[in-house]
Amino acid sequence: MERNSLLLRRRRLAFTLVEMLVVLGIIGLLAGLAFPAFSRAIQSAQSTKCASNLRTIGVAVSQAASDNDNQYPEISQMSSSPYPTGSAAKDLYDTLNAYGVTSNDLECPTDGKGPGSAYALYGSSYEWNPAFDDEVTVTPILFASPTVQIPVNSSRVHLCYDFNPIHNGRPNYLYGDGHVKAHQ
Repeated sequence: MERNSLLLRRRRLAFTLVEMLVVLGIIGLLAGLAFPAFSRAIQSAQSTKCASNLRTIGVAVSQAASDNDNQYPEISQMSSSPYPTGSAAKDLYDTLNAYGVTSNDLECPTDGKGPGSAYALYGSSYEWNPAFDDEVTVTPILFASPTVQIPVNSSRVHLCYDFNPIHNGRPNYLYGDGHVKAHQ
């Protein structure tokens, strides 16, 4: 009698095959629901790392400008140099390395290191191309002596950005005042 009650107790503690399959099915369903959330979290982390890289570049550019009479350094674009042949312009790494920018700071994690990535092609995931963003430009008025200079808000000048719109279809931009923003 005691042996039969021991077997009955063991059977009550064990899972049946159906119960085990139901538990595995629920776990699989929950994992399937959580996967997109993990994917979004990874994308968000990569975009944040990219923004951090651009902020590091912004700090270095600010330091370089303060060493150069508050003028941005001449940095050649990776895709096509805006400066004439014979210019002293160097790429981002060569110009900003003395100010603490490393090759890791020039690589967007979303861009990757594959053969077709901007980092592999140009040595940087970011393109230097200072331009005004939504700033109204006015032709300077010439007087008898000096030219009138129109001030430009540094928060409207974008300096550097992702080569490709790789953060949910948008590139990150570094602005002259140091803030980073994803563009439409």
